[in-house]
Amino acid sequence: MAQPTENIRDVLQKANDGWNSAFNSGNADAVAAHYTPDAVVLPSTHAFIRGTSAIKDFWKELISAGVGNHGIELVDAVAAGDIAYATGKWSTEGGETQRYEGFRRETDGSWRVCLHTWN
Repeated sequence: MAQPTENIRDVLQKANDGWNSAFNSGNADAVAAHYTPDAVVLPSTHAFIRGTSAIKDFWKELISAGVGNHGIELVDAVAAGDIAYATGKWSTEGGETQRYEGFRRETDGSWRVCLHTWN
């Protein structure tokens, strides 16, 4: 359960910053560590990707193709218990606002991505 003083916007911004840092360093293993074991990634031009191993392979392929300098500007964040959703702008996607991630609080208290989508 969320701590009364927890600011979900700050928590998810920190999670996004960690994701960006992992991706921009070219470390697909570190990127995959930001996802829950049952996470789903829903890219607009690809079949859905389920599980951290497949997610790692997906990001590794994009990193190898030269995609980098990724940034997320958090626009909004909402939480209900141990589930949170965020809306943001991807700096590599032209800045269009879109709902893009769902987070779930894990048993260790960390927030990890359980749904990642863009279109």
